[in-house]
Amino acid sequence: MASDGLFQLYQIQNNESVCSDYLKQLPIGLSFRDTVEVAFKICPELEDFCNSNYKIFNGLGSRDKGSVGKMVEYFIFGQLPDTDPNPDLSWGADIKATHFKTNKQGHYNAKERLTITNCGDRNDYSTFHPIISATDVSSYKDYPKIRRGVLFVFEHRKGKYNNLQENMNKKLLCCFAYDLNELSKEISNQIDDDFEHIKGTIRAGKITQAGQIFLHTAPHGAGHGSGTRAFAFTNKFVTKLVSIYTGKPITTKGRSWFIEKHHFIGDSV
Repeated sequence: MASDGLFQLYQIQNNESVCSDYLKQLPIGLSFRDTVEVAFKICPELEDFCNSNYKIFNGLGSRDKGSVGKMVEYFIFGQLPDTDPNPDLSWGADIKATHFKTNKQGHYNAKERLTITNCGDRNDYSTFHPIISATDVSSYKDYPKIRRGVLFVFEHRKGKYNNLQENMNKKLLCCFAYDLNELSKEISNQIDDDFEHIKGTIRAGKITQAGQIFLHTAPHGAGHGSGTRAFAFTNKFVTKLVSIYTGKPITTKGRSWFIEKHHFIGDSV
């Protein structure tokens, strides 16, 4: 943060500590539109970038510019969507967005898995060789993309592909930077177990997402016939990450994990 209390866009994108401070200044419990307004006030360079590049952003396909993940990239971090395989932020984190749904009692948990990065194609099992050759998940070539990220969690609304204006009205429940290397040994052991399980399914020629608890391999790509597989955090692990980094406790009932709704009341800050 500069001496005048404002943030520089370059520092947000390139300095982990500055980015963390910036995230703490963003309001939660309000609409994403309100969050963006605050982001523009505390980082005027961000508003300049968005104004200068809006024609390009608005020219994207509706599914692209309407994606909350790409909206976060653009309106919060001053980046246009691209296909660069490197982490979105130069300090080593990918920008991610997901949704929390409510159960019958109105409590929250992750609606979907969180896709991290492609890892191979079941139509050509040789593409999974980097997984097989890794001794553990931390030695896997794309572990840096698995390890760190910045996560924005929105309240789910009906509709598979919401447009930009609808997404601007969604409530932002929380946002934070995560680092798997900071988490407990219990969690890291489970992720290592999941990775070993994945290796076993590859060796058997039957890669599947079944049987993994926190980290799994999921179908990814257009169409039901896509052979592409990606590493992803399971719904339960996304819920657990939010609990860890927000301090909101998880409630478990049977196989269900959720965060009770009262923990999100009063979060309009």
